Amino acid sequence: MKWLSTFKYLKIGYGENIALADNLTQRVSFDNNVDADRVRVRFTNRYSKNELRIAKATITKEGASKISSITLDGKEEIKLGPDEVVFSDEVDYKISAGDRLVISIYYKDRQEMDSICCFWSDGGAEVNYYEGDVTEADENSLGASKGTLPEITSDILRDDANIGMMKIFSGFDIVQALADDDTKVIAAFGDSITHMSFYTNALQKRLYKAYPGKLSLINCGIGGNRLVDDATYVKAAGKQLVLFGKAGVDRFEEDVFGIDEVDTVLTLIGINDIMHPLFLEDKEETTSGEDIVNGYKKIAALAHDNGAEIYFGTITPCGNDEYPDWWLPKFEASRNKANEWIRSGELIDGFFDFDKELRNDNKPGYMKDDCNIGDGLHPNTEGGRRMADLVDIKAIVG
Repeated sequence: MKWLSTFKYLKIGYGENIALADNLTQRVSFDNNVDADRVRVRFTNRYSKNELRIAKATITKEGASKISSITLDGKEEIKLGPDEVVFSDEVDYKISAGDRLVISIYYKDRQEMDSICCFWSDGGAEVNYYEGDVTEADENSLGASKGTLPEITSDILRDDANIGMMKIFSGFDIVQALADDDTKVIAAFGDSITHMSFYTNALQKRLYKAYPGKLSLINCGIGGNRLVDDATYVKAAGKQLVLFGKAGVDRFEEDVFGIDEVDTVLTLIGINDIMHPLFLEDKEETTSGEDIVNGYKKIAALAHDNGAEIYFGTITPCGNDEYPDWWLPKFEASRNKANEWIRSGELIDGFFDFDKELRNDNKPGYMKDDCNIGDGLHPNTEGGRRMADLVDIKAIVG
């Protein structure tokens, strides 16, 4: 038997207060594909300067009457110091493939948040907030949801064009189950295209339908993440956007293999290395394709060193009519060089040509209009579905 993650999103530090909860219950639901009799939750206050105070936490299944408390050292009330991360006590709670699990956390007192987990897409995990303590309420007695966001206090989030799609949660980042040793873990690693979950939600549905009880898909994406450089310094703002995280080559091993015995890694990263130098740093040149390829080689070697197979997705287009005309040729030179290496299959176990599937052949450097959320960069539900359908699930499961 082994502990493996049936749910995982990475914690993101913003470096400043961004939201708060006061007398609110945060309810996160997600699809489970693991058979187990025991579970545990990783409580996290990583990247935070504030104490984390959870009055109560519970686990249940949608449609089930049994609700179990999640405790730490035998106590319902949970307190974590800044940057503290700890697994809960083990909970005797039977789960099966096909269950939709629910983790509820009650913030009784004012809880300021400067680090969160989040995603954007519908159709996978969901977040809702409710007034008061409803950690032991069933679906019929929950009352009206107050939405998918706590109270937002930061202009960084208020000004985010995607705020209407964001689903924010805090307090925990991983749910693990004690499962059979032959249950596999597949990790999706990348930037916002992975993190937003339009692609991974669609892929998860395919995988869980084809392999019930046989595997788990976890998300190791960070929006804005770059492969070869740390979080971008934005010249206009006069600060580093720490929420973008450290360089992918540096975080890869910890974020993918730090907790789980991962069998397969699906990697899609590099677009921010290409865009950010021009778009946010006000530079005249962007990251070269050669530098991106060298980053890919490092990640591939790390995956193999950890006993996992690794598959890459080609970098999708990012053309936008609002960008200066001279940007796109520079974008494309680096992007095409990186994609050329991926398509060569050198040092990797396979690839999926997301670029070929989503690109607008009538407008080079652009994504198909019906496949992005409107910014030319991020795939939407349709784009995510097409990407997921392109993945050879027999190959990645083995």
